[in-house]
Amino acid sequence: MSLTKPVWRRRLAAGAAGAAMLASAACSAASQGAIGNSAGASTGPVRGGGTLVVAQTSDADPGSFLKTSFGNVVAEYAVFETLTLIDGKTGQPKGVLAESWTLAPDGKSLDLKLRDDVTFHSGRKLTADDVVFALQKVQDPATGAANQSIAAQISDMKTKGEHELTLTFKQPLPNIFDLFETMPILNKDSYADYAAGTKVDGTGRFTWKSWTPGGKLVLGKYAGYRDAAGTRLDTIEINLIKDPTAMVAAIRSGRVQYGVGMAALDARTLSQQPGFSLVTSGGAAVPLAFDVTKPPFDNKAVRQAVHYAIDRDRIVQQVMGGQADPTNVPWRASTVGYDAAQAKQYTYQPDKAKRLLAEAGVKDVSFDVLTLNSPEATGVFQIVKNNLAAVGLNANPVVVPVADYDARIAKKDLGAPAFLMQNSNGLSPATAVVSRPELLADGNVSHFKSPEYTKLVKAVTSASTTEDQQKALRDYDAYFIDQAFVLPLVTRPTLTLRANSVNGIRSTQMGFLDVSQAWLSK
Repeated sequence: MSLTKPVWRRRLAAGAAGAAMLASAACSAASQGAIGNSAGASTGPVRGGGTLVVAQTSDADPGSFLKTSFGNVVAEYAVFETLTLIDGKTGQPKGVLAESWTLAPDGKSLDLKLRDDVTFHSGRKLTADDVVFALQKVQDPATGAANQSIAAQISDMKTKGEHELTLTFKQPLPNIFDLFETMPILNKDSYADYAAGTKVDGTGRFTWKSWTPGGKLVLGKYAGYRDAAGTRLDTIEINLIKDPTAMVAAIRSGRVQYGVGMAALDARTLSQQPGFSLVTSGGAAVPLAFDVTKPPFDNKAVRQAVHYAIDRDRIVQQVMGGQADPTNVPWRASTVGYDAAQAKQYTYQPDKAKRLLAEAGVKDVSFDVLTLNSPEATGVFQIVKNNLAAVGLNANPVVVPVADYDARIAKKDLGAPAFLMQNSNGLSPATAVVSRPELLADGNVSHFKSPEYTKLVKAVTSASTTEDQQKALRDYDAYFIDQAFVLPLVTRPTLTLRANSVNGIRSTQMGFLDVSQAWLSK
């Protein structure tokens, strides 16, 4: 889902002033069907029941529900629920498990009231203790959770009965709803069993019935859900198909009704054929990052040379099917403070790249590049590899599965001098610079650190007016582009492909897919 609502973006970046605006606000719980971005229009009368057959390129990872792992992009919001989600129409948070909330006038505490009609699939009632447990797991750096840095600003959690709790913050925390968006509520009594994949207990519309690692995940309708009549499918079957050609063949043949993770070019091509439609959701940034402690990337001039060496337009056309924007900054064009001139500062100039490398004394250097095992990542790498070879740099791929990649991110050690990354582009800069592992001021995966960068990150997170946000981001981007420890390549929407008989697919702010209320047309 693409966030374009200025009020929400301001809220993410605002400080105490923004908190005061929300101090007396209480939000009523909404049915989950009203939340998120509807990604597929109905193509016919609803057919009750049935099985939705999905194929995705990454295996499910039941030990990583707090990490926003790509392998869980379909299952997570069917099996689990969050406290709130951002409404795609208004840009405002709406309750899912949270019935209401009130922010203190100084923005330093939040009172939450939970729904009292929620049960886990095991039958146990949801309580405030489960929320505290989830927050504590996110706070633990060892978990490697998304938005851990936001959760770290919660200094105290106090429950009041079974369904109420108060969160106290170290400072006003207007981006708290970004945290809630990425934090499924876990069963504190059985969480230790999740990783094995045999007992995964959530509160969502679908139960985790069975999982064959490297094969298939089956989800079944939860009859005890508080609004079970609104769950139209009986079963969701999620198959692992890593091979791009096999994925296309399965969709064309009708054996698969919804394809996730396929190459953008394949998705776009198939969508132009009768019976199929693109589903656009979320957004992602694809950067190439460096470990600045390892030669030759300890030299800024070498990093800048790589900027000039890469043909981003070719990546857009050949890998993304034209559905992406080449860029030098990690934000979408709709972001407050985005500067188009900064986004195009480094253009494709291989001769200039060669000159910079020659001046740095770098020639015929070989190095490893870590990359995900996905069609998109391998496609991007191949273009980068060819571009770098043309200027005298030899990039060798180290291809890893999602689980390995996530583990390396959690340790903040990618194990290679260069690494292709993929991160959600659904956050405001104020949240991204304290959440995205390549942008952190302290402990980023590039091991880049400077007082100036820390100062600029602080300015981005504390800017409260539109004018201040614009200045803070442009100052940040100018330094970020010059230092070149991370090289944004493209930003793009997430493209998936559905058969026209599949309807009601939604997405979250972070780009996760919600198929919990999908249905099949007759």
